[in-house]
Amino acid sequence: MPQPILTWLQRFRPEDPRRIKAFRAKLEGLVWDKQNAVESLSALFAAVDELAEAEVHYYYRRRGTRAWISGVTRTGAWLLGTIGLLLPLLAGTDASLFKDWGQYGYAFLAAAASCLAANSLFAGTEGHIRFVSTQLELERLITASRVAWCQYLAGPHESDDDIAKGFAIILGYASALYAATITETGRWGETLLVELAKFQKSIEAKGSASGKNHQ
Repeated sequence: MPQPILTWLQRFRPEDPRRIKAFRAKLEGLVWDKQNAVESLSALFAAVDELAEAEVHYYYRRRGTRAWISGVTRTGAWLLGTIGLLLPLLAGTDASLFKDWGQYGYAFLAAAASCLAANSLFAGTEGHIRFVSTQLELERLITASRVAWCQYLAGPHESDDDIAKGFAIILGYASALYAATITETGRWGETLLVELAKFQKSIEAKGSASGKNHQ
């Protein structure tokens, strides 16, 4: 099997627990005496940086999916809604061809509303905006952390306080990384629950109205 394909198959998704296992494996050979501390800190920073890059790739991939959902559902809503509005108007003209088409207008309008509901339920437009924002936030974090690390490497590393400063930069990087992803996951969960509740109420309301009409 070609090496690029093998490498692609061996990649871990950001949410795969094996990524943390691989992170731990990279730390096992590090030496923390004064002579090797800076080199070990650089390896530790690179391991955290790799986790951050994986998250950026994840949100970049997810934003593409959400953009597709948003485009399809919004286009479908516009097309079906337009047809639903035009059919009753065409039925009111003198053309006999369209006389019986007006009754289907409500069906097309309902289908258009379903497209918009799907866009909300599957977080098409809202999810795309959210994932783009998270990706940009992570890229900002990565850039700022790398600049801070270069600044640290350019300074002295003679005392224990200097080494502690390196650990503080890496710990701050890791904490900000997971704070951003946890916040995004929380927003995703809240949005999903709200949209599910709204969709359930809409279905129940329409079901009740349909039942009354048949009585």
